Amino acid sequence: MKPPLEVFAVAVLALAALGAGRAQDATGSIRGIVTDQDGATVSAASIQAKNVNTGTIYNTTSSSSGDYHFEGLPAGSYQVSFPTLGLGTPPQSVAVQAGQPSRLDIRVRDNSLNSLGEDRSFFASRAAPHATPKGPAPRTREGKPDLSGVWWAPRIVDREEASVLPWAAAVIKEWGANNAKDIPSARCLPSGVALMHYFGLNKLVQTPALLVSIGEMDVAASRQVFLDGRGHPKDMDPTWMGHSIGKWEGGTLVVDTIGFNGKSWIADTIPAACPYTEKLHLTTRFRRPDLGHLEMDVTFDDPGTFLKPWTMKTVSDLAQDEEVQEIICTENNQDTEHLVGK
Repeated sequence: MKPPLEVFAVAVLALAALGAGRAQDATGSIRGIVTDQDGATVSAASIQAKNVNTGTIYNTTSSSSGDYHFEGLPAGSYQVSFPTLGLGTPPQSVAVQAGQPSRLDIRVRDNSLNSLGEDRSFFASRAAPHATPKGPAPRTREGKPDLSGVWWAPRIVDREEASVLPWAAAVIKEWGANNAKDIPSARCLPSGVALMHYFGLNKLVQTPALLVSIGEMDVAASRQVFLDGRGHPKDMDPTWMGHSIGKWEGGTLVVDTIGFNGKSWIADTIPAACPYTEKLHLTTRFRRPDLGHLEMDVTFDDPGTFLKPWTMKTVSDLAQDEEVQEIICTENNQDTEHLVGK
């Protein structure tokens, strides 16, 4: 006697449920808590998990209590990082197994004193994602995307690992061992080389022949990108910020920067800090995909420091109703007396 149709239906449903359960069990999770170097929880922190095998990037944000979690991750090896300019931690490896949770607590390192004017929660809030207006990107009379606006600090969304030469590795190790006592910004020197690397607000003013960048929280914060077709000077006078020229490739502004003096750091934070030489060549690609966001991809090419070029991808949120303020670094500068190393 053949089973009734209802029995077949139940069997099919059971097999489907079993298959769905197995598919669900094929993924795992990562959970943890984010704290700063003093042990306080860090809220609104952007956390990134990168699958080592596929290169797929997953993003999440810590809660008000500092907790974060990634769910539904395919099994495999991951690099988990806190990709924020000015605050950071080295990428940490974690294995995700099917059907099992993984635990990874993140201790964030920074160079601030966590005092008045150096409050970590203030900096963290600026680096967190912000609400942005909706709509298409504005365009100039020439039909190009208009990059003009006041922008929050760039958030790193992807960053290749920089492979450095032995001399640079030794310098980085020394900086870390000395608690970054020679950090340039503490002595009112420029704190980075990217066109938008400042931990505060950044203002872009675009004309057909010139793009001007004004940073809020750094010295030498004004940058010029010449868009009038000129080349770099033949007799380059090396400077802290280099010389920048740009051209449009469709909707992307490609900026070429050379002429650095090699005296500052790639980024003014441990562990992201890295030296460089006068051979440094930056290629920066700006895109404004919509009204509220600005994408910036920076490729660092310095054969005197790196084994190969590497790229950092960032996104900035439009800072509505905000304006850049002046900074007088030497006024009441109390950093240097505390930077004693070890």
